[in-house]
Amino acid sequence: MADSDQSSQQAADTSGDRTPASGVERMNDLEYLMWLLESDPLLTAQFANLTKLDSVPDIERLRARLDRAAQIVPRLHQRVEEAPARLAAPSWRRDPDYHIDRHFRVTALPERYRRPGGLEQFASDLDGEPLPRDRPLWEFVLVTGLEDGRAAMVQRMDHTVTDGEGGLRMSMAFIDLERDAPNPPPVELIEQAGGGLPLGELFETMGHATRKTLDRTRTGIAEVLDHVRHPTRLAETGADVIDIASSLARQTKSVERRLSPLWTDRSTGRAMATMDYPLDRVIEAGRSAGVTVNDLFSTAVVEAAVRLHVEAGTKPTEFRVAVPISTRGGTSGGNMFAPTLTILPASPDLTPVQRLQAISEVMTKAKGERSVAAMGSLASGARLVPTPLLTHVGKWVTSNIDLVLSNLRAAPFDTFMGGALVEANYPLGPLTGAAVNVTTMSYRGVMNVGIHADTAAVKRPDQLAEAIADAFDVLTA
Repeated sequence: MADSDQSSQQAADTSGDRTPASGVERMNDLEYLMWLLESDPLLTAQFANLTKLDSVPDIERLRARLDRAAQIVPRLHQRVEEAPARLAAPSWRRDPDYHIDRHFRVTALPERYRRPGGLEQFASDLDGEPLPRDRPLWEFVLVTGLEDGRAAMVQRMDHTVTDGEGGLRMSMAFIDLERDAPNPPPVELIEQAGGGLPLGELFETMGHATRKTLDRTRTGIAEVLDHVRHPTRLAETGADVIDIASSLARQTKSVERRLSPLWTDRSTGRAMATMDYPLDRVIEAGRSAGVTVNDLFSTAVVEAAVRLHVEAGTKPTEFRVAVPISTRGGTSGGNMFAPTLTILPASPDLTPVQRLQAISEVMTKAKGERSVAAMGSLASGARLVPTPLLTHVGKWVTSNIDLVLSNLRAAPFDTFMGGALVEANYPLGPLTGAAVNVTTMSYRGVMNVGIHADTAAVKRPDQLAEAIADAFDVLTA
């Protein structure tokens, strides 16, 4: 990660706006960008998690815990309200019609999904259904009727609500640390006015948008005047600009074309596969090689992807990879990450060890890219672009991404939902135009890997899962 000063700036770039008088929280620039892009189904940023449970939980107890979580985590009881004429970013407002039964339901696994891999496909199909925008953007579905009396929970949420790490922090509001945990004390929902914007706030919204534009203008003028007064600073600032511009160029290198010769098509078709791998083996291998767990994970995925390409009769040289870099401090909820693009070596001629060292070097550089700190400003500028043009450009850029890779860490100990043990958590990361998203969540000493694929590009994500496991075996041998 970048140093603390840079991380603070990054977090500031993605923080939400508040109107001074009303205190209404608005979407930050990154959230608003994702919100606008979601007008195209291919660019949806909705994500989910498939949680496997050792038994059917106490439904009423779980229902009460989720309701309590929605009362203490603002984003879980807030819906999105557009600003008049889009003069400002949408705001998060208390849903006057909030009720837990609009967000939590129980269903038996449908008959057509009762087959190997059927639960994963059910989760993927469910995640493909858009969340209603007239209510808070989340839904938890408890799935019963599984083998050996087990159950599962499909937790789906729009990315504007929070990122993956924020979602993990939110989960602590309804997760227990023991099977027979006592019920927590009740809480009262923080009241917030619902309905449309009052007239006073309408004028304030208009003023807020104007002030923000003027503030940016003033900042630009002040910088110019500072250069005039202190010309010796220009060289340093100029070097910074060149550095950031070069960083952005590296981020978007050859973005006009797909690098994978195999994963070329895109659709709204989705499929999911999962795999598990012992975390301690990966940690030990990383220590021996002088690399991180994330380096090993990324290499295993790339190595697996190379294998599938070669088996299909193609020979890749590079993959374009999107990696979210967290800028989160101590808060839960909201989005505090900076998306970064990088190019990873995919030549079949590299040995796994050679590929690991090369990817480790690339990932280290990616974390320090100056463009990461500028992403907030880029998102801010993007919202000034007409939505049809924005989605066109967004689709053009994201559909040329081969892989999205993300590494999350959950609890190293047992957790429970309504008295049922959480056995595993498999993320369904958003594709947003990419061919495949591979996200790992470390839980109880195991890497739970979720492979979420566009079926037009990656027709058999289960084969990719098997290849990733084989690659881990080689890298940790």
